[in-house]
Amino acid sequence: MWFPKRPQTIEEAKLTGYFLQDSILQILLTRGVTRGVHFCDALKLPYALIDPELRKLRENDLIAPVGGAGIGGYDGMDFGLTPKGREQASSAGRSAPYMGPAPVDIDDYREAVRNQKFQSRWVRKNHLETAFSDIVIAHEYLDRLGPAINSGGPIFLYGKPGNGKTTVAERLARLFRQGVFVPHAIQIDGQIIQLFDEKVHRIVPTELLPETHPLRTDPRSVDSRWVYVLRPFIIVGGELTLAMLDLTFREGQRCYEAPFQLKSNCGVLLVDDFGRQIVKPKDFLNRWIFPLEKNVDFLTLVNGKKVEVPFEQILIFSTNLDPSDLADEAFWRRIRYKIQIPDPSEKDFKRIFTAVCEKLSLPFDEKTYQHLLERHYRQASRALRAVHPRDILGHVVDHIFYYGLERKLTPELIDQACLPYFTELEHQSAGGWGLRDAG
Repeated sequence: MWFPKRPQTIEEAKLTGYFLQDSILQILLTRGVTRGVHFCDALKLPYALIDPELRKLRENDLIAPVGGAGIGGYDGMDFGLTPKGREQASSAGRSAPYMGPAPVDIDDYREAVRNQKFQSRWVRKNHLETAFSDIVIAHEYLDRLGPAINSGGPIFLYGKPGNGKTTVAERLARLFRQGVFVPHAIQIDGQIIQLFDEKVHRIVPTELLPETHPLRTDPRSVDSRWVYVLRPFIIVGGELTLAMLDLTFREGQRCYEAPFQLKSNCGVLLVDDFGRQIVKPKDFLNRWIFPLEKNVDFLTLVNGKKVEVPFEQILIFSTNLDPSDLADEAFWRRIRYKIQIPDPSEKDFKRIFTAVCEKLSLPFDEKTYQHLLERHYRQASRALRAVHPRDILGHVVDHIFYYGLERKLTPELIDQACLPYFTELEHQSAGGWGLRDAG
């Protein structure tokens, strides 16, 4: 497997002594007295790269040992700033106040993405059946989904609300449970972009790693500037704007935060509720055309310069709107797989209903189930939705607990559950909105 190798020299790390010295000074300015070896933890670098810079800083009277010279090398000494060092640290903090793990070079990040991105045509039918084993889904739908995943290209899921488009996308992430290395930060054209995000990147505990993983066999051989995480799965919805697809400059730290698509490299990015964003769908889709075609994206620095970054993830669009209203032919040519998620059949609906009953410890009752279908679907001319059993039976359990009833299904409880659930807003012909019982 690919892994980032620990740098042995500052040249291998593609850093400069000036960067390390400024970082050390800022750590001391912020934290106060710090032991030599602890700079390694802060910068995620081996001590062999830190030691020469500590010595230069001491020779230039910018830092000094605190509490005596200590025993052994600089790694065991406590250091503090001299007056001269404090002045220089303050100056460095005003011009480049980034504090955090040392960044990796953009070329090293590109190599990491090339080596860890999804490989085309590796998914088999049994893989999908395992990933979707805990939900009811038609086999013919899986047979359309499998080739779409194998293409490695973007996927467009559409259909009525409540049929599990988001759930399907989440289950796809189960296909990619192997981990990837993600850097804390990357450096490009002298600018630092923070990439690792604990809100979306889930660190794989060491004890769960395979015995042959380098972090178990020889952790000192791995570059600590990288974190081993599950392949990212990121969901963005109606809150998404065009600005969120570019770098966010953090003035106080003089660095950037990576946008969603950069954080999701080597993973899955789901654009949920597509078409309900404030930005027009056409404008949003135009932003994606080049990345979808070339697998690279261009982000904008505060000085206006464009920088090239990898665009390598499974991109999924999901909507309950009519796709023909969302994009033009130029975009749809780049989305080769457009898959409709249909309403469940009565057979599948019953399978979902019984599965939810089992999960909620509610004994299934055929008579009550037939009452539900007849009164609240057939008579109401209402379409079946995959989410309905979960919601209706959740209402039933709420009623059981509230009234202290026996834990069983009855037609009366079904009616009580459906009344608030299927009450819909209906535009009256005379104008205005009114409430009605859709059952």
